[in-house]
Amino acid sequence: MYVTPPTPNQPRPAAGPPWWLVIGPGLAALIGLFLLTVIYRFDGHSLLQRELHLSTQSLLLSGFVGYLVAAVLALPAGLLLGGRFPTSVTVPALGLMLIGALLVAFTPNVALLLIGRVLDGFGTGAAVGATAALTRRLRSGRGATAGVTAGLGVLALVIAPFLGALISDSTSFRLMYLIGAVFVFLALIVAAVLGIVAMVSAKPKVQPMPYGMPYPPQGPPYA
Repeated sequence: MYVTPPTPNQPRPAAGPPWWLVIGPGLAALIGLFLLTVIYRFDGHSLLQRELHLSTQSLLLSGFVGYLVAAVLALPAGLLLGGRFPTSVTVPALGLMLIGALLVAFTPNVALLLIGRVLDGFGTGAAVGATAALTRRLRSGRGATAGVTAGLGVLALVIAPFLGALISDSTSFRLMYLIGAVFVFLALIVAAVLGIVAMVSAKPKVQPMPYGMPYPPQGPPYA
């Protein structure tokens, strides 16, 4: 009796990540961009500079240049790993940003200010890279996601000096960074929860074949 041979198992294309997975690294990137420019004011009178008795050059090097250099150094790691392992990149990045924001909030001198800003920069660069890499892997809504994320990023850069000046004038620059630390912590929780949801939903259903083994798992877990 002739038996039809089993159909060879054809590899199926891996599905792209869900759009909502961009929320975690996207929030981290927006907060990081906000922290990048919140240290400055458009009127040139930085309360942080006065309280720590910093020169304009010291504020530029420790507050801005260190942050920017660290972000540029961490950006390739986010680009390389963020598309496949967004949660594994975003959670440590937010952890660095949380430590950095708290160091700046309680800093007594320029040394801790520099360390805190560098840690924030590393986290921001990794988050921006992960957001870009993950957006590039989306199968639908890629253009809209990229446009919204870029627009919100520019908005965060622009409004940070205004909000920072408003809060600093009312209280202290330290409160501004404590508020930033709270938002970083909330983003950390969101990124972790979305990562767990993505891992659970990515588990493939076993589809048995009549004359063969079940289909092997397809696609990355996006952890």
